[in-house]
Amino acid sequence: MAYTFPKSQASASKLSKSAVQAQLVGSFAGHFIGAMPVHEFLDTFLPEADGCPAASNEEFSPVENPRRKNQKPRSWVSPQGEDFFDMEPKPERATFGQFMESLQKFTDNFDLVETSSCPDPSVVIDGHEFQPDIALYNRGSTRKGVTDMSAMEAWITIKPSMQQDPFRDPMHGVLQEYHKFERSSDEEIPARAHMVACADAFFATQFRRFGFSILICGFLARFVRWDHAGAVVSQRFDYTDDGIPLAQFLWRLNCASPELRGVDVSVTPATLAESEDRSIRKLLGVCRSDPLYCYIVPDDNASHDKATDVKGPRFGTNHCYIGPRPTLQQCSLLDQRTRALNLWDPRQKKIVFFKESWRQDLTAARTESDIYRALHYHGIPHIPSFEHGGDMYGLGSETVTYSFYEAWWCCDRKAYHPFIQHRIILGDIGRPLNSFRSTYELVTAIRDAIEAHEYAYEFYDILHRNINTENIRITSDGRGLLMGWEFCTWVEKGIRPTCAGILDRETSDWIPQKDPLLDQTGTRRFMSTALLARETPKPHRLEDDMESFLYVLMYTVIRYLPSNMSVEERNTFLQLFDEEYETDALGRVVGGERKLDCFEDPDRHFPKSFKPHLMLDHQLRFLYKGLSVRYQERPSLNYFHASFVDACGRGRYDYAAEDLRWQILTGNHHLDDFYHSQRDKLLYHDWIMEDLDDTLKERQRWPEADAADHNLDMIYLASPSNVS
Repeated sequence: MAYTFPKSQASASKLSKSAVQAQLVGSFAGHFIGAMPVHEFLDTFLPEADGCPAASNEEFSPVENPRRKNQKPRSWVSPQGEDFFDMEPKPERATFGQFMESLQKFTDNFDLVETSSCPDPSVVIDGHEFQPDIALYNRGSTRKGVTDMSAMEAWITIKPSMQQDPFRDPMHGVLQEYHKFERSSDEEIPARAHMVACADAFFATQFRRFGFSILICGFLARFVRWDHAGAVVSQRFDYTDDGIPLAQFLWRLNCASPELRGVDVSVTPATLAESEDRSIRKLLGVCRSDPLYCYIVPDDNASHDKATDVKGPRFGTNHCYIGPRPTLQQCSLLDQRTRALNLWDPRQKKIVFFKESWRQDLTAARTESDIYRALHYHGIPHIPSFEHGGDMYGLGSETVTYSFYEAWWCCDRKAYHPFIQHRIILGDIGRPLNSFRSTYELVTAIRDAIEAHEYAYEFYDILHRNINTENIRITSDGRGLLMGWEFCTWVEKGIRPTCAGILDRETSDWIPQKDPLLDQTGTRRFMSTALLARETPKPHRLEDDMESFLYVLMYTVIRYLPSNMSVEERNTFLQLFDEEYETDALGRVVGGERKLDCFEDPDRHFPKSFKPHLMLDHQLRFLYKGLSVRYQERPSLNYFHASFVDACGRGRYDYAAEDLRWQILTGNHHLDDFYHSQRDKLLYHDWIMEDLDDTLKERQRWPEADAADHNLDMIYLASPSNVS
């Protein structure tokens, strides 16, 4: 999972541009594959096209950087150890207008527009602009402004110096697998951050499966192909000495079909009668000015040979749904693997829930469609109804970045996973969790989601691994639904992880612990402290999901429940979930120090003015106390005595606690056994389900009308600490 932008909504101050650049670079670290030979890049990704205008080797002159028109050219210093490209400066530069005229010769189907001084909101991060320098638009296309990332076909990023090239090609005689392709000095980070920011916005605002860009640093150029798994980067070449590759790239892109340029042709503008258009907009709450689209979703039985059936599945194996463009999410391209929204089903004349994800295309991986079918087959309660869905087909529906990591030219070789586009349709999914009409309804919905989680895990060995506020919904009758099963893992049948190893339930034998997938999954805001730790990666366990349920409840209550907290107090506390994270060398998001501090002393971190009613306060503290044992050493005698006093004070007589108290008084105690028993209870759902059921039985002790207040959310979002 990659870093998500923008910075945390509750951050106290705006980040500097260098900090934003570092985050952008970190979000894509290790996902650039290069350096692919230039002609191999062209022949692999863009088919030859006839009629290319004649191009000479010296077709193009070095271009000035449009952002530095009034500045003197920087000095060209060749750092020791660079190859011959960096050894000879070329100070003669064409004006930006002259350079664009040279490019236009090979792009007669495109409008080339200088965009360097005109920001688009999608490429403004924390107040800092990252728009491209040149945009390629379809000729005559409608655009919202000079820079419109949602309308671009490709883009060009220009840096004045070859020393700003963020990649380093291996020198002759160097083994590629030992060569680090991505440069990381202060000189090169801004260029790579600029590239990543443009790619993030390009995919976030369009229906794209892949896309292309050009990077120019001084008189050197590179081609880049982006998809949802990473980017393939060409070798650099001197476009002033050999302009033919640049001319060929532009001409081939100019002549390529939309599908070959990466457009997702399974989403097309909808053509509707005026009355039908008006009716659908009203049902979906879509403004007149927002376009509607037709989304293709494959049927459950849509099976075809991807190698031979290039036109897709047989007639009748997919369905069309009508709806708007998904809400823009300003986040890393590698995080843009899921989109979801309500669509209109013209066949059944009802609103359905559409979800698109890019899933790992592994032999052992189960699709989300398969997961929902299995959940319904086994009768798992509290999950949404499943209509149909499956993997998509056609050019670009499968990422190709992974297929080059073993190529002879690939540097710093790492094993990459392939991804495939997957879509599903669900029935009624109810209301969002933040629309709760009372805290009793909120806790009931979370309790039902935990029960669905329990049935899937305890009886069918399925671990969810992505508990967040979006994946828990409230039905019309005030119950809960658990959805979003695309990251779930099948735990091996018949075994359970424990503190000391794995217990085989049939033989009761201990066997060495066998970790599930170590890939970091989940929503950063609600990930457990253990998964965010800077230590060696830990496998995702049941207790990590239970901790996420705690964060979902706490976050929703703090953000939407009226209280005596000021805006500043609320924002400060929400930093617990939205603190700034880093990306380590393995590409993992690391941090979570605030969450750990809260486990060590909840009273010190809970806002003093946050005083929920007795039942909700008990539930939050019970969850914190139960889960805190994950991060504690063996407690002292005083801790256990205080626990007993606390249990008796709540009127809950605990025979185990009384027995422990007697053992402490007599000196005949087994604290280590008790401590481990508290840790072992986290391996099951019973401890939390029993307390939730007991608490919810006392309905008369819960307020009747303490509903979510979304005015609080508007105040929170508009506060100075949350405005870029």
